Amino acid sequence: MDLIVINGRVETMDSAGSVFEAVGVKDGKLAALGTNSDVLAGRAPGTTVIDAAGRAVLPGFIEPHNHMVGFGTSLLEVDVKTPPNRNIGDIVERLRERAAATPLGDWVRGRGYDDTGLEDMRHPNRNDLDDVSTEHPIMIVHNSGHMLAANSRALEMANIHAETPDPPGGRIGRFPGSPQPDGMLYETAQSAVQEIVRTYDEQEIRKGFIMAQDEYLRQGVTTIHDAGVGRGRGVDILKTYQQARREGFLKFRVNMFIQWALLKELDFALQSGFGDEWVRVAGCKLVSDGSIQGITAALREPYFCDDSEKGWLIYEQEELNEMVMTLHERGYQIATHANGDAAIDSTLIAYENALRAIPKADHRFRIEHCQVCHPEHIDKMRELGVIPDFFANHVYFWGDRHRDRFLGPDRVRNLDPVGSAVQAGIKPLLHSDCPVTPVSPLFCIQSAAARVTSSGEVLNDPERISVRQAIETMTVNSARGSFEENVKGSLELGKLGDLVVLNQDPFAEAPKDIGQIEVAATVVGGQVMYNDDELSIG
Repeated sequence: MDLIVINGRVETMDSAGSVFEAVGVKDGKLAALGTNSDVLAGRAPGTTVIDAAGRAVLPGFIEPHNHMVGFGTSLLEVDVKTPPNRNIGDIVERLRERAAATPLGDWVRGRGYDDTGLEDMRHPNRNDLDDVSTEHPIMIVHNSGHMLAANSRALEMANIHAETPDPPGGRIGRFPGSPQPDGMLYETAQSAVQEIVRTYDEQEIRKGFIMAQDEYLRQGVTTIHDAGVGRGRGVDILKTYQQARREGFLKFRVNMFIQWALLKELDFALQSGFGDEWVRVAGCKLVSDGSIQGITAALREPYFCDDSEKGWLIYEQEELNEMVMTLHERGYQIATHANGDAAIDSTLIAYENALRAIPKADHRFRIEHCQVCHPEHIDKMRELGVIPDFFANHVYFWGDRHRDRFLGPDRVRNLDPVGSAVQAGIKPLLHSDCPVTPVSPLFCIQSAAARVTSSGEVLNDPERISVRQAIETMTVNSARGSFEENVKGSLELGKLGDLVVLNQDPFAEAPKDIGQIEVAATVVGGQVMYNDDELSIG
């Protein structure tokens, strides 16, 4: 054996619910499960032995929708989140400090502001950012990633002015009663600035990548699905993963959902399944609408706080149908971002249209986020074999605001209905959408099992699921969500040696406390990629 874990409570998450005392890994794969003596019989010189000392051992967590490379570069940028920033003045001050240390003419960038979390209850505008500097182009990206604020210098460089029309699928913010841009760029309108922003150099990208990867490993993540591999905001994400694999600093496994634009540019040369057990192409990522908290997600009915706004679809139905059909004909797994109920409607129409034309029993098309999801959506997903990948962290981070501001008390009952999906026999997924919320599979599990908002209220109790069901969403279900259930997701002989050791047992903790559990060790392919100082490893 290359690695053995003893004295653990090894929750295999297999179909029988098997629990063992020890587990062994050889040549990167699970080679033994049983008692301490059974597994230690395979010990050899050089075998790494972890004494779990009664700790829980689970399959390595699979994070099925996140933006890991984007998280890495965000760590290089100005932190404009709330907290720590209470208001726009705090953000301006942080940006001003960075600008003072930045050569004139160079970009100043920030990531993560949330207008609904600020005391001002509005987006920063170009005037706010001009107060930072008019000699540096400045861009700060909303927490959702679906909009950004730019100063006058950046708008000028992007050739955005009063006569600039809104692009298809996007909007240019305007000052009230004026055609003058206010600095806000929504959805596809962001590209005008994103395409001219300074490209991060190789050393910067590698630094951010390693910092982000270390955090993912600290949280027990052994596989990610990057939900949007493309080029943007100064980073070539595909190249970054290829380089990390080639140069040996990749420490976990990556499934890439390639952005539609990049896939077209490459003439569909990267097919689903291409790659190896470390980096592979999962499929294509489409985006059908925006963000609920950004008031850009496409709803059937107006937002609770603004009866003149329903958000909008990025693509007309005919265009989305054509995109889905093009991908389906070529055999791609498709993952479509759809937050609002109108966007889920549109996505399911496109999926059904393609599947009627070219039936395929096991396509595993996915809907990402799947926020405002009605019972008829659940029924249609079950009928078509579509997998919902829920963003249940919204319940904690924005649940109160969804109820009181965005959706209202009636529609919020349809927010992330994980329980309804499970009851319908669907195998849903859960994700963090990092950097939108912090990467933490255990917190995602808490969100689905407890459904407690940041104010401490339970939001829609019937949609809670059991702890075991919640763990399944980020292990066996997420493996199935990329056609990998035969090689990962549960601890069974012959599968990849990816596992996590936890300092507390999630099955013994109150659901509302599971997110506080700390990871003692993360093992990928039998190699210890992270461990805390208290774990005995010899």
